[in-house]
Amino acid sequence: MYQPAHDYGSVHIADEVIAIIAGLAATEIEGVKSMTGGFGGGLVELLGKKNLSKGVKVEVGEKEAKIDLYLVIEYGAVIHAVATKVQENVKKAVEGMTGLKVVEVNVFITGIDTHMPKEEEEEVEEKIEEEEEEEEGEEGKKEENNKEKKTKKGKKGKKENEEKKDK
Repeated sequence: MYQPAHDYGSVHIADEVIAIIAGLAATEIEGVKSMTGGFGGGLVELLGKKNLSKGVKVEVGEKEAKIDLYLVIEYGAVIHAVATKVQENVKKAVEGMTGLKVVEVNVFITGIDTHMPKEEEEEVEEKIEEEEEEEEGEEGKKEENNKEKKTKKGKKGKKENEEKKDK
């Protein structure tokens, strides 16, 4: 627990508060889908309570803090760029709100969210169907061409056989 010194008395900032600030700052960054926590975090959410410090571990000293974040990133996001932005935003938020010096913000990518918005998913499915139809159409044309070639060869062979008989 961090306790800034003042002439008026003391102020205590719980580790949980620092974790909540860090978690909210991390989820503000585009490309972060969610935070991941252990079993307890999932249980809290099942009971209908949102755990705002889920996926955040903090170690707080007298004047410094070390923060570990566990994130799920959206598919297609540039992971390194998202992680760097998360580190910068978390450091700025925690230092600005608490007065602590943040010495480390470690980002652990624990998953990729592959769920697309409904509209994007439908567009992808349509493209796949169109490509399959085009492939089927091309295969059909190839089959017709092969049949025509075989028919021509067959007619040519018959014609040659008839010519041989006539001679």
